Amino acid sequence: MTAIAMDVKEKVLVIMRTLTGQLKMAPAARQLGISRKTLYQQAARVLNGALAALVPQPTGRPGKERHPELEYLLARNTQLQREKLELQQRLRIRDLLQQAKAEDGHGTKKKAGAPGGGRRGRRNHAD
Repeated sequence: MTAIAMDVKEKVLVIMRTLTGQLKMAPAARQLGISRKTLYQQAARVLNGALAALVPQPTGRPGKERHPELEYLLARNTQLQREKLELQQRLRIRDLLQQAKAEDGHGTKKKAGAPGGGRRGRRNHAD
């Protein structure tokens, strides 16, 4: 164990002795070379840490941490990729249809009506 870790361990032991009533705060503060106020603050942190360490934890491997915003963005990205692919396919189909019409000669409109004025089917009677 390193010297720093040993120093921290000794400090925790002194604080634990104060918490259990084996040692008064003033002598403990003098022993550690800190003020009583600092000792009270550190004692509170040691106690909170000990309590947190004893809270029952779920067994097994911890689950993945959830990030709702990231999950939303990933789902939205997937949706946009699908839409992009669909639009690319539609454009490709449209281009193929235009190309097929141009090759077959069916791409132009025929003129309506017959040559000669478009009066087909009417009789011109003069009385």
